[in-house]
Amino acid sequence: MTTPLPASAAEGVARERDRAMRAGLVAGLAYVMVGWRALLVPSLIRLVAPSFGQGDAGMGTYYLVTALAYGLGALIGGPSIRRFGARVILPAAALLMAVGLVIQGFTGAWLVFVLCGLVVSVGASSADVGIQALFLDLFPGSRGRALNLLHVAYAGGALLAPVLLAGLVGLGVPWPWLMTGSGIAVGVAAAGMWLTVPVNPGAGIHAADDAAVAASVVRSRRLPLFLLVMAVSIVCYVAAESGVSDWLVRYLAVLPIAQAGFALSLFWGGILGGRLVFARIGNRLDPQRSASVLGVAGGLLLAVAIVVPVSGLTPFLFGAVGLAFGPIFPLMVAAAGARMPGESATVTGTLVFSAVIGAVAYPPAIGYLSEAIGLQAAMFGTALLAVGCGVAAWLARRVRT
Repeated sequence: MTTPLPASAAEGVARERDRAMRAGLVAGLAYVMVGWRALLVPSLIRLVAPSFGQGDAGMGTYYLVTALAYGLGALIGGPSIRRFGARVILPAAALLMAVGLVIQGFTGAWLVFVLCGLVVSVGASSADVGIQALFLDLFPGSRGRALNLLHVAYAGGALLAPVLLAGLVGLGVPWPWLMTGSGIAVGVAAAGMWLTVPVNPGAGIHAADDAAVAASVVRSRRLPLFLLVMAVSIVCYVAAESGVSDWLVRYLAVLPIAQAGFALSLFWGGILGGRLVFARIGNRLDPQRSASVLGVAGGLLLAVAIVVPVSGLTPFLFGAVGLAFGPIFPLMVAAAGARMPGESATVTGTLVFSAVIGAVAYPPAIGYLSEAIGLQAAMFGTALLAVGCGVAAWLARRVRT
């Protein structure tokens, strides 16, 4: 028989739950903006590039700088939160994003635009790491569900950005206003987190330092061969996914910007849908085999989408690619965790660090390759990388831990 809590204690628990729900809701809305930010410049690339007199190589440089900055933010985000607390770092990270976006909307200088993109990326990645860690602390009894909903929020922001931005551009809204407006919205989220995030949300914040853990693990050179092969698979996957996401609107230049934005939204809608489907059926399937099959299937679908002449059907082909891509990353993490029980920090840290490498390695290079061999050929590389992801995942099944 369970002894009921005293009325005062029960009220205290209820108040804590209410505080957690408010903080989680505000942080979740901020995470929507983190996803929105990831698709902001890629959605507007056909307007941003000519405004600054930049070609594909120039935009490739921008993507390289911002990807490196995102990795830096991931490395410093966890230790900063441990030292200063989530209530300080999360609003500060969002404020960095807000200030950078507002200046990007006002500036007419390419160098300033790039430097502010660096600031925005550091803020976004610190917020990414910190909000995930905050959810681990706020909802210790339902972490899996809470994090799943949080990642749905990110995907929702990424899904909405291209189609809404394209629609506003179609109505005649200047693209700098959209950058500035996004910055203002992030600033509101920063204020909301300052008001709602608890001073001491818990001890689970240590889980935020995945990227830093990974860096130290890589330096130690004690990774098992299995995890190294899995890391290669993740590098290939993220390089393919980010390559499509960053360059799809530019690739579909023959389509109106509204249709190109719709294609990017369908791609992210497919990713979201694939993750939701596998959240329900994933426990019945072997995660590593599923990831392998989906990687190869996604690569083949992507090759078809790129080889077939661009038409009104093209956006739906990229939506199918997203559907195949969506479950791959979580399936790979689950598979590695099952093969290496009790080493979750090593597993997740290594794979997160590998994801950063993937984002840095190929998507920026597409801009340079576009001017050397053409954008279609450069985009075809993403299909080869996706197939490589599936092949590496399959090979990892045969490697001993």
